[in-house]
Amino acid sequence: MLSIFVGVLSVVSYASGAAFILRVANPALGAWWDGSQFYFMEGAATALGLIVAIGIGGRLITDSEISARCTLWSGILAAVSVAPLMQLCSTAARFGPDAFGFTAQDWVIQRVGYTVGQQLDKVLIAGVYFLKTACLALIAGFALVAIVVAVLFASGAGAEVVPSDSSAQP
Repeated sequence: MLSIFVGVLSVVSYASGAAFILRVANPALGAWWDGSQFYFMEGAATALGLIVAIGIGGRLITDSEISARCTLWSGILAAVSVAPLMQLCSTAARFGPDAFGFTAQDWVIQRVGYTVGQQLDKVLIAGVYFLKTACLALIAGFALVAIVVAVLFASGAGAEVVPSDSSAQP
């Protein structure tokens, strides 16, 4: 919930120009927020994607003991790798339709006018960027969970998950 709140706060702040309003009230704080709001959005999106992936990955394992181990070790691995993944996912999220010459800004401005279009375009840019970063972090989170599951099974911790059928042996 905190990741969603911080992400939405950053998107709304960017779209509404809250950093400028904050600069009028407190110039130092406004300058800091203006330079940091996208980092907050990237961090919140990455954390959200990792948390959702760990939650889904833990639920896919039927044995509760292995699921608890997997969730614990995946969480530790995610906490250690959140900063590099934040940079990787946010950089990958920047690639999109604009890289091929298509911009949504012109289309939005033609439909609703310049003033409203500029604000909608900012919301669109920030919202899509947040979602793309979160989805890329979700994929990275699934990879982390898969690595942890593979290590647990390779170390023998998952051996008791596979039931042995004693009647099948001669």
